[in-house]
Amino acid sequence: MKLKLTIALSFFLSIAFGQIYVKGKVTSKSNQPLEGAAVFFNSTTIATITDANGEYKLSVPEGKYKLVASYLGYKTVEREVEIDKNTPLDDLNFTLEEADNVLNEVVIGGKKKIKSKKPKYEDFLVFREAFLGRTDFAEKCKIDNKKALKYYFDEATNTFSVEAKEPIIILNRDLGYKISYNLEKFQIKDRIISYFGYSKYEKLEGNNRKQKKWKKNRLKAYNGSLRHFLKTFITASTKEEGFKIDIMNRKRNELHPTDGELNFSRRIFNIQDQKGIAINFNKIILKPQSKLDSAIVIHQKELKYPKIIDVPHKRNVTYNDVSYRVEGKVFLKFDGFLKVTYQNEKEEFNYKKDVKKRLGVQVSHFLLFKNNEEILPIGQIADQNNRLVEGYWSYELFANALPLDYKPPTE
Repeated sequence: MKLKLTIALSFFLSIAFGQIYVKGKVTSKSNQPLEGAAVFFNSTTIATITDANGEYKLSVPEGKYKLVASYLGYKTVEREVEIDKNTPLDDLNFTLEEADNVLNEVVIGGKKKIKSKKPKYEDFLVFREAFLGRTDFAEKCKIDNKKALKYYFDEATNTFSVEAKEPIIILNRDLGYKISYNLEKFQIKDRIISYFGYSKYEKLEGNNRKQKKWKKNRLKAYNGSLRHFLKTFITASTKEEGFKIDIMNRKRNELHPTDGELNFSRRIFNIQDQKGIAINFNKIILKPQSKLDSAIVIHQKELKYPKIIDVPHKRNVTYNDVSYRVEGKVFLKFDGFLKVTYQNEKEEFNYKKDVKKRLGVQVSHFLLFKNNEEILPIGQIADQNNRLVEGYWSYELFANALPLDYKPPTE
C-alpha cells in the first residue's frame, strides 16, 4: 500500500535555557477538581498528573509551548503558552468538558456512517502501517489497547477513518518509550494520510543492556531525520553532519500525454469495450494506422513517462543558499523544493522492497507552501502546516518519532 504522507500535528514550539515552574488546576465545568488528569507538553517527556485538588506543577525551560490537559471521559484541551523568567505562570488552569460517549457513529462527508459491529483485523493492520510505519523500529512497536480503536469507511468518498475511545497506548520497545497518544483525527483519503493528536512520552525502565540499546537506537532515529536536518541550520553544520542539498524545480513532462490526448484514448477504449472488442495494449506500433492505434500509443506513453519530473536548479548548495538570519533567528527561503540526501546512513530494505539497486543513502524532498519560514531552536519550523515531506522522511512515521526534548549525546 503506497501512501503519500500529509500530517497535521500540534507541536512543542520552542525551547531555551532556564527552568521555570508552571502551576495550575484542572477542573470540570461544574468546578469539581479532576484528580489524576494528565498535564503535559505535547510530544515531550515533560508531564505530570493532578493531585486530589486537581492541581499540577511542572518544571520547564523558557519558550513557547503547547500545554495539554487530558482526562478520560473529557475532551482534551490544549493552550499555547509563552514562558520566560520575567513572567513565570502559576495560574495555567484548565476547565474540561465531558466528551460525547457515543462512538458508534461518525459524520464523514456530511453523511452519518455506522461503524462495523465486527471490525476486521485488516482494518487494524491498515491503521497500524499508516500510523506507525513500516520501518525496522515499527516492527516491534506495539499498540497495547487496540480494542479502543473504532474503524469507519465511507464508500461514497472512499474515506477510511479511525477513532479512539481512550488514549492509544504505544509501547516502542526499540526506542524505550511508552507513549500515550490522544487521537483527535485520523483518515486516509485518496491515498493521503492525515492525522492529528497529542503525545505524552514516558521512558521505559530497563537494565544497562537495554539502556545502551535504547540510547543507540534513539540516536539512529534522530540521525538523518527532518528534525536533525533543520537543527543543522541553527548550528551552521549541514554539510559537516552529512546532508547534501539540491534545489529542485518540478515541471510538466513534455513526453507525457496531454489531458486532451488521454481523454481521446479513453473514449476510443470505451467504444471498443462497448463493442466487446479485445484490446492489445502491448501492441508494438511504429506508425498508427487507426484511431485505436493512436489511443494505444497514448496509453503506452502514459505508463512510460511520468506526468511531473523534477529537474535540478542548483546542486550541492550550502545552508546559506536557502536560509538567512535576523536578530538571532533562522529562516528558510528558497524557490522550488529541496532534495535532501543524508549520506551517513543507508535506506532500510523495507523502504522500497521492489528496487533492485539500492541508493545507499537516504533521499527526501522538503517543500514549503509559503516561503520564508522560521526554524525554531528545537529543530521544528514554526508553522507545521507550511511544509510537505516526500521520500524517506515520509517513510519514517510515528514509530521513529522521538520526544521533542530528546537531545543527542554530545560524545
